[in-house]
This record gives sequence, structure tokens and C-alpha cells, in this order.
Amino acid sequence: MKLLDQSRSEGFARIGVENQDDLWYLSRVFRPPQRIRKRTQRTVLEGREKKSCVLTIEVEKTELQDDRLRLTGEIVEGAEDIELGYHSFNVEPDEELEVWGLTDRDWELLDEAESSENYNVLFCLVQGGKADFYKVKESGIEDLSSVNENIPGKMYADQKSPTFLKDVKAVIERTRKDYDAVILAGPGFEKNQLFDLFDNTENLFTQDTSVVGLTGLNEAIKRGALKKVVETSRIDEESGVMEEFFDKMKTDGAVSYGEPVKELVDQGAVEKLVVTPEVYREERDLIKKTGHTGGEVQVVHTDHEAGERLQNLGGIAAFLRYNPV
Repeated sequence: MKLLDQSRSEGFARIGVENQDDLWYLSRVFRPPQRIRKRTQRTVLEGREKKSCVLTIEVEKTELQDDRLRLTGEIVEGAEDIELGYHSFNVEPDEELEVWGLTDRDWELLDEAESSENYNVLFCLVQGGKADFYKVKESGIEDLSSVNENIPGKMYADQKSPTFLKDVKAVIERTRKDYDAVILAGPGFEKNQLFDLFDNTENLFTQDTSVVGLTGLNEAIKRGALKKVVETSRIDEESGVMEEFFDKMKTDGAVSYGEPVKELVDQGAVEKLVVTPEVYREERDLIKKTGHTGGEVQVVHTDHEAGERLQNLGGIAAFLRYNPV
């Protein structure tokens, strides 16, 4: 993502969208009642043909689809010869747009998007004649077994198939060029046997897990599989924070979660506040109080297992400076 022009005092930015990860970030930035300006197609008043024009809408709805971000709202500014009413922008990579109404949190997300290191990693979790494939990007996790017929999920019912690993290798080779790295994971020796079949092992890694499937993928990430590929990753970092929290909770460490955290913030007891994006936006006083008392704020997104676990705690957790009495 590129910030082509900006005025933080006015909450304005002109944004260059570069890839699908940018769309993920923008889906968390854009919301009512921001105003978005973009070139689009709109029906003219006289006739049914459409013309290319620049419109401004006031956002009412955002929807992140497979390869685009759809923004819907009422037209508040546009050419005189076009129909007014509601309009939808389809935002895709290699486009520019302008936005008004950005908050401090929005700027944090935009800065993060601009400086983030994009990556695209293929995970293959293999055991007992089964192979599950997942795409892991900065913007989240995608189960390829349900969306790409060239990379099926549980490929073989016959666990004794002598060609199983060779066929899995062939599947990986067909799509390998589309990824920065491939990680072979699983609980047994099959991942190592699969690794040995490759002549080119550049950016090819293995990772032990106790299970396969999505649970195995999350375990691989927790064990640092992404660190083998990129120096920093959002999912890896956020998973590490939540692992540390649950480890402390098991040993009655100085942590808390849910509604009690709000009172602990008032007491100045919170060293690090961990919240979902929704809580971050809705509980602005809580976020400000944490900062005023010297606490750090960590946002954990809900598009992976660690974030889902935080959501189950009410979206709020905290590392404390001391155990409350």
C-alpha cells in the first residue's frame, strides 16, 4: 500500500492499493460515515449507457470478497449528468482512491499496511495418505482444499497408495511458483519423506505438529513455522501474545480478561492491554486510559485461532503489573 497524499489533521488520505493484503487492511479501515472518492462507472441520466466518472460516496457497508473490497453508500458528490442514489465501488489492486474521516486507529492500520512485509506461504499438512493445503498471508489464512480443485484437501482414501507422496509433490510443484515458500508439516515421517523427493529445496521447510488439518496449521504457526519464512508476521506475533497469556493464566500469573480488565485499567494495573479490533474501536476511553497509565495496547485480529480465543474471552485480556488481591 502507498499513501500518495495525506493530511492527518483533516483525516484525509489518497491511497494506492497494491495487492490483496491491502484490501484486508482497508476492510478494517473503511466504515460509516467516512467518505470515499474513486473513479467508477455510472449510468447517465439520459439513456442506459454508463460513463466513466469520479464519484464520492458516504460509506454505509463494506464487504471483503475473494479478490476485491466492495464499498456501498449514497452518492454525495459526482457529475451532473449521472443518476444519484446508492452506488458500490469495487476496490481492487492497482487502483487509487481518496478517503475522508480517518481516526488515529485508522492511521495506525494504514501505517502498518504501508510498512508490512507481504508474504504468501503454502502449508501442506500430511499424514496417513492425507494432505491438507492452506495459503497463509499477512491478511489471514485460506483453506485451499475448498477453493482450488488443483490443490485438493484429503487427496487419498487409500492410505497405502505407493504414489501418494509423489502425487502430493506434483501438486506442490504445479503451484510452487506462486508462493514465497512451502512448509511441509505433520506428526510423522511423511513430511520428511516428501521433503526428500524435491531436487530444489530452496524455500522449502518442514515443521513438526501433533495433528494435521486446521488445528495442525495453527500449531505449526505457534511453533514458529512462519519465522522460517519472514522475520516478522502479524499472525505469528499475535499468536505468540495469546500463547503467553494462556500460559500465565494456567499458572495463576498476573493476567486478567473480560469486564474486570476495565477496572484494572482505572487502577493503573495493566501493563499490556490485548483487544480485538472491534473492542479497540468501541472502547476508546479504555484505550486512552491504558496509554495514560503507561500501558501498551496490542490488537489481535480474529481471522486466526489466537484471535478467536481472545474473542471468546470477551475480546479483552490484559497482562498486569501485579496480581490483584
